[in-house]
Amino acid sequence: MKINEATSTDLKIIKELERLGWKSGDTLLYQQEYQLSPEQQKEFEGKKSVKPDIVLTDLSGDIIAVFENKLEDEKRGLVKLRALYSQVLKPRFLYACSPERILFYDTTWKGFDAGEFRRVDGFMSLEEMKLKIEQERKKNLGKKIEIDTSIAGGMDKTVGKERYYQRECIETIIENYKQGKQKMLVHMATGLGKTRTTVALSKALLDAGIAKKILFVVDRVMLAQQALDDGFSLIGRDYTSTRLKTSNFRQQKHANIHVVVIDTLENIYRDIPNTFYDLLIVDECHRSINISRKLIFDHFLCSRVGLTATPRTAIAKEGKNISEDDLAIIDTYKLFGCESGQSDYQFGMDRAIEEGFLAPYEVVEVKTYLTKLAEEEGVEFDSVFDPDEQKKIMLSSPKKIKLEQLNRKYLAKEQIQRVAEEIKKHTVYGEKVILFGVSQTHCQMLASALNEIFDEETEKSGTRYAESIISENNDMNHVLKTWFKKPNKKPFIAVSVDIMSTGVDIPCVRYIAFSALTKSVGKYIQMLGRGTRLDPKTGKFSFKVLDFVGLCKRMEDNGRGTLKENKKLVLLPGGTTSQGEGSGKHWDTGKGIIENPDPENLIQRVLIHGDNIKVIDNIPIDEARKIFEEEIDGTKKAEIIKIKEKVKKNPEYEPTEGDLEMIKDLIKNPEIYLDEGQLQKIYEYPQGTLWDFFLHAFGIKEIPDVKKRVEQSFNNYISTYNFTDDQIKALRRIKDIFVANKIEKKEFSVDEIFANPIFERLIGNKQEVDKLFDGEFNKIFNDLESSIKI
Repeated sequence: MKINEATSTDLKIIKELERLGWKSGDTLLYQQEYQLSPEQQKEFEGKKSVKPDIVLTDLSGDIIAVFENKLEDEKRGLVKLRALYSQVLKPRFLYACSPERILFYDTTWKGFDAGEFRRVDGFMSLEEMKLKIEQERKKNLGKKIEIDTSIAGGMDKTVGKERYYQRECIETIIENYKQGKQKMLVHMATGLGKTRTTVALSKALLDAGIAKKILFVVDRVMLAQQALDDGFSLIGRDYTSTRLKTSNFRQQKHANIHVVVIDTLENIYRDIPNTFYDLLIVDECHRSINISRKLIFDHFLCSRVGLTATPRTAIAKEGKNISEDDLAIIDTYKLFGCESGQSDYQFGMDRAIEEGFLAPYEVVEVKTYLTKLAEEEGVEFDSVFDPDEQKKIMLSSPKKIKLEQLNRKYLAKEQIQRVAEEIKKHTVYGEKVILFGVSQTHCQMLASALNEIFDEETEKSGTRYAESIISENNDMNHVLKTWFKKPNKKPFIAVSVDIMSTGVDIPCVRYIAFSALTKSVGKYIQMLGRGTRLDPKTGKFSFKVLDFVGLCKRMEDNGRGTLKENKKLVLLPGGTTSQGEGSGKHWDTGKGIIENPDPENLIQRVLIHGDNIKVIDNIPIDEARKIFEEEIDGTKKAEIIKIKEKVKKNPEYEPTEGDLEMIKDLIKNPEIYLDEGQLQKIYEYPQGTLWDFFLHAFGIKEIPDVKKRVEQSFNNYISTYNFTDDQIKALRRIKDIFVANKIEKKEFSVDEIFANPIFERLIGNKQEVDKLFDGEFNKIFNDLESSIKI
């Protein structure tokens, strides 16, 4: 059949393939007929030939992809592709297309869920297909892949022996990768070198030519920079690595390794082809997993590896009806293909301490009288301490609280004072301590009490003996952590809620102190892990745990972590859990570097110059927004005006690193004094970047409003998963209902939608819709609601 006789669906596909460089009549064949061999005719009785809708070939004429564009009967169409065309023509890639969607299958996929066609946004070019085929050929050569043991797996003078487990881990992942396994999980305790192991793994795959593009995902900006500076820079001579931001993918697409913060990836993943990466590595994958993050992972059609020190299982709370799919969203094992509950490679804290790779520790439980009373029968009190006014407030009637609420909602100044006294008693002056508090207010008060106890003069830089590291200002946190890393430099005590619990590599820490409870085994292990690194330079071969709340006993600590299982109780569909520990209202109070009495409504502006930090003021959020927009829009700086002109000429302009540095310097000037983290808070847009806020202030591109964000999340969901054309149409009919309710922050259910006669006329009755979705509409509805971010 001639192309000009093709259906509208076929013509649309052919036009897109030609745009990608495929040549009709040469590498792109339409309705080409292929005769079956006698053996094939026996196998496929009644078939003498096959005539696929579209066939793609390489320059030698070898078939590499086959298309079926008739999906009215989807099951039949996919069976024809896989059971007939695939067996007869032996293509590597299969495509099934309709007016609404494109489905894709790679015949080399293996693993638990590798048998399903996956939804994609487009097609590959001949060059891209040839690269995938060449990579697969190299995987099957049987050639040993070399590991650079100078990076990981070799002799380490710190411990005086080879870190053999790193080499074992890399070999295991490489073998699974070569076999086509799509999901893998590495469980490696904090302090054992996951980052270096990842770098050595990446180098081995790139050296062997079985990977060309690798995406490394983290959940914090600080960790992204750390991965580049302390990790991938080790292979910088051979392979390029860069941090992806919302505005630089096209500029940086040729880099071998992309490092990205998951909030950023949520903004840009739809713009990256599904088949672009060969490997996706998710660092600390136990954190921040929900249905919207799962959408991102499922978008990319490549092997994924999860790295974690604390894998967790998810179970439904008693009496709650939670589907297996919902549980899998936050179950580390299931999300990374380990349904048996066993990681692909495991080297936990207990084994690492036993073999001398991590420092052993001693638990010292120090309970104040108030702590014991709160733990046993509850503390009765008739007044509370107001941290803003620094005074007691009398209550109308006495209240009694247990330890779990102490210092969370009600602050006990006497207990805080006693904790500070005990820390001075049980620590050596000048040795590093990480103290975990309940909330930002609690941390501020602990830091103030410690500084009074140690009676230290403030350094010229503004630092004291103890500092709370709790600010939303990323630059300030970075400076404080940099100071804390130095063994002989203040602050000697870092007080934190969550910021210091993960991704902090400070070997010289001698004490981990708990003044807050947690129910999370994973968080407990993470906090404990801040002290497990050995540090021969400072003579540290063990550390102490100072427990002021009985947390270690609750966690059944055995001196090498805990044998308690890291479980998460799931309360609602979509992976929603109970509120984590260490939460609650976060105020910044107290004296010292950070003085923000009301961070929910105030923005603290800070001057950071070299080793000096100076608080400028605390201003309302609306005022901070006004200052930012007026100063940016009214700037007279020639370099900034040039950037503005470039964007006006080309709205798709992507800034250079130099452009971003100039903008960063501008917002730190005396008129503005803000950083990216604060702008995210000001605009209530955590995925936003400096470039986004810059364009908004210049009036070039507005920050998307709530309606646009909800619509985008909705579209991302239905375009990621393999819904039929009729299902997609049905989901689109309820989009406006979703958007309206989400904007108004209304709770709504499937039953409420179908109870409304207007909605029922719009989308059909419940029985019809549920039948269309094979009885799964309730689950899909809940997933949709959970995936939509405002």
